[in-house]
Amino acid sequence: MMLLLLTVVVVAMESISYAFAARELSSGARSYGEEAMKARHETWMAKHGRTYRDEAEKARRLEVFKENADFVDRSNADGGRKYRLATNQFADMTSDEFMAMHAGFKPLSSSGANKLPGFKYENYTLSENDQQAVDWRQRGAVTGVKNQGSCGCCWAFSAVAAVEGMNQIATRQLLSLSEQQLLDCSTNGGNNGCQGANMDNAFQYIIDNGGITTEDSYPYTAVEGTCQSNSVQTAVTISGFQNVPADETSLAMAVANQPVSVGIDASSQNFHMYSGGIMTADACGPTVKLDHAVTVIGYGTDDDGTRIGCSRTSGGLTGASEDT
Repeated sequence: MMLLLLTVVVVAMESISYAFAARELSSGARSYGEEAMKARHETWMAKHGRTYRDEAEKARRLEVFKENADFVDRSNADGGRKYRLATNQFADMTSDEFMAMHAGFKPLSSSGANKLPGFKYENYTLSENDQQAVDWRQRGAVTGVKNQGSCGCCWAFSAVAAVEGMNQIATRQLLSLSEQQLLDCSTNGGNNGCQGANMDNAFQYIIDNGGITTEDSYPYTAVEGTCQSNSVQTAVTISGFQNVPADETSLAMAVANQPVSVGIDASSQNFHMYSGGIMTADACGPTVKLDHAVTVIGYGTDDDGTRIGCSRTSGGLTGASEDT
């Protein structure tokens, strides 16, 4: 089996723009009266199969939906933004509810035995091509977008995507690995399953366990269960991990060599209601709060020169949806 070195960065990423694949929506704000908003909510409910316990719950969710829909309409009316919002499948949730259910990164202070000092790419020189763009999807090192559902284990998806990428780079074989194994078994260092954890501890678990198995062998259920690591066969092993210095140049050097696991600030309502386009720095909240884990799989520039960082995120957080 191949021994791999993983790189993880836990850094505020508010200065980097992120691009997510999603449908673009037509521009132009609309004004909705009370009855029109109720009709819009009903249409949204039918589209997303949403039902409520009783009329009181429905009325409360309508108010939340209205607040989110008004925010979406105001944002989309601003023609200067490079991203689009929508009344997506999360539109009847408050931002606090959304983050509690669909985020889950906790920047714990971990110092695992296999967390290596230094930065292995500090003397790496970006090639002319890599200075322009890197996309690990095109190089075959990224599996399809996965969905964490309503379990706050983005940390497991982020860690697994980084390991999947490194394994493909080393072996030229892309394997979909098991987030559920990390969810059930990586309880070291304060990792707390669906209630949140961090990637350092996930990497340390993989090392201590002697590897991680495939998704087919240990499929995802979005619910914490009893650890079954003793009954599955190891597919990939890693030998260590280290942090990337907190600057864009270092991150670019790392991503030019491999997908990188990162923690980002996803606490703003813009992430909650995101639909498509480039998520620029103005979409972030007033203070940086690292609360979501993704995997950086590339970077480049938009047609107008805007820098873009491509990120593979679990589909439970940033789903595209047509605005209704």
